[in-house]
Amino acid sequence: MKLFDWMKLAQIYLVIFGLQGFLLLIDRAVRRILPWQYYRYTWQVKSKTVSDAAKIQSYINSGSSDYEKFFPAEKRKIINAADRILKREFQIASLGWMDFSDNLNWHIDPKTKYQWGTRFYSEIDIASSFNSGTDIKMTWELSRFHQAVILARAYWLTGDTRYRKDLIDHWLDWIDNNPCPYGINWTSSMEVSIRAVNLILALLIIADKDKNISSIPSTLLNNILEHGKYIIRNLEIGSKNGKLVAGNHLVSNYSALACIGLVLSDVPSTRDWISIGMRGLNMEIERQVLPDGLHYESSLNYHKFVLETLLVTGILAKNYGLELSSKYSKSVSKMCDAIIGLTRPDGQLPMIGDSDNGRLAVLSGYYLNRSDNNHDMLALGAFLLNREDLKCLSKDNLGELFWLIDSANLSSFVQASEKFSIPEYQHYKYGGLYVLQNRERKDFILFRTDWPEGECPTGHRHNDLLSLEIWLNGDPITVDPGTLTYTADFRVRNELRSNKSHATVTLNNDEQNLIEFDSPFELISKTNSGEVRITSSKDLITVESTAFWNDIMSHERSVSYSTKSGALMIEDTITGADTACWNWPLFPGSENFKAIVSTDLELSETSENLKYASAYGLSTKSSVIRLSSNTKKRASVKFIFNPRKDNAKTLDKDSLMVS
Repeated sequence: MKLFDWMKLAQIYLVIFGLQGFLLLIDRAVRRILPWQYYRYTWQVKSKTVSDAAKIQSYINSGSSDYEKFFPAEKRKIINAADRILKREFQIASLGWMDFSDNLNWHIDPKTKYQWGTRFYSEIDIASSFNSGTDIKMTWELSRFHQAVILARAYWLTGDTRYRKDLIDHWLDWIDNNPCPYGINWTSSMEVSIRAVNLILALLIIADKDKNISSIPSTLLNNILEHGKYIIRNLEIGSKNGKLVAGNHLVSNYSALACIGLVLSDVPSTRDWISIGMRGLNMEIERQVLPDGLHYESSLNYHKFVLETLLVTGILAKNYGLELSSKYSKSVSKMCDAIIGLTRPDGQLPMIGDSDNGRLAVLSGYYLNRSDNNHDMLALGAFLLNREDLKCLSKDNLGELFWLIDSANLSSFVQASEKFSIPEYQHYKYGGLYVLQNRERKDFILFRTDWPEGECPTGHRHNDLLSLEIWLNGDPITVDPGTLTYTADFRVRNELRSNKSHATVTLNNDEQNLIEFDSPFELISKTNSGEVRITSSKDLITVESTAFWNDIMSHERSVSYSTKSGALMIEDTITGADTACWNWPLFPGSENFKAIVSTDLELSETSENLKYASAYGLSTKSSVIRLSSNTKKRASVKFIFNPRKDNAKTLDKDSLMVS
């Protein structure tokens, strides 16, 4: 790094850590300069240990009968999942349930069987596995320890000590095979942070059941301290050309430090971690959460991850008597609003930008068994913010909140009656998204009008400017294809973040922003957006924006939606390009592109397979329709999407939309 970059980092470290920040910066510099064979000896300092008399305070304060009253069908599902874990079966992301009973290997890719070594963490070269079919995320998944919370909940619900014993044995085995900081599971502070939070939540549930933690060996508690020490020395923040480089990973780092400090406050050294973590979160909220509530990485998946992290941390802080800053509460509130406003008719968030399905903690269900309509997470927001409208919206989805608060607080959800008001159109100006919708008719049009400006990172951004996701009358038409892989296959990675895989226009067979083949988390900016123009009347809303590919070539898109009939018209104007290709990725199961096309161009139509990622690593068959033509420097094409026939009479009255 350049001197100016070190100075930029120094400012952050001093604000967060005080004078200790100088030592941490020196450590960071030494790690870069000193060969790992020598640097590893700086990790020989013995950590302070947790006293055998340490106490952990839980806030559940209820019993199994209370849980069964609220969630009559869930107890059996949790026990079934825990019983599979006892047999060493685990769910690994999109791979589903996998049997590890013969050999619980913490360092292997369970899909490709690639074996990572157990060397010192800074010696391990993750990039050596890139574009080889091996996905480091599949190795990390098991060591995130989501399974710990399942075992703890099964113990809490049944009192069967087999589950508690298995959790302890399971954790001890991990420690034996993953001494800090050796092995692949110590190479990412985000992975360390997620693991620490899950282990802490498991401890809280056990402490509530036993009213103490005497059954937990001090080795396990000291391991959590090792996690905190590692995170402090490896914060995921950098500086490049004078600009800070950080994102959702850093939020998870600060969250874990705060949570460790709150729960293990009997250890004097961790008390500072509370203020460090909360101070860091407040700084990152200021930087990463845009004024409209969207996260600045141009990914709704990471918006959701950051929100969940802030909610869990905020509730733990509230339980322990900390008062959140007004900025913290206001930003979290806006983020919750965005989740609701951007939810499709099927209850899912569109996969705008990268989507790896990652979550901080699994407090309801166990991966595929969990609810995925976002209401469980919104219930956390309802409690933290004491918002009646969120309580009313999420009162049937309290499975996650139950494990974080006194069950007596759940009664206020049952009584909540204030409805959440969803506008028919919403401009997320700073995040670059515009939504047109009618919840009653199940119309939903999401328009990528522009990208966040300023020092917003592009690592999780796609070439999706002026793209659309369209649902009419509950029928999905176009879709964002999501993210199938990050580093296992660069060809697939680049294909799915290309503008050719999004419902927008490709000019001169080029990309909106430069995608370098071997740089999976970088887009080199080329295309800029113009001013977003919005006009509305009683029955019609029109949103317009422009993508300037260069000084000569541009694509202007106008989206008009009739709030009365549900009809949709898209008009594209191409300037300065020799050729243009309209890409329409279809939602799986949508066989035909049902639109009336009006243009003077001679369009040639082709259909290609689309690697639609129904989940990270899981491909579902779909297709993309391409309409191509020579444009001779200027061209215009109009697409009209009519509602289904049951709305035909209403449509006839709307002369503008059928012209």
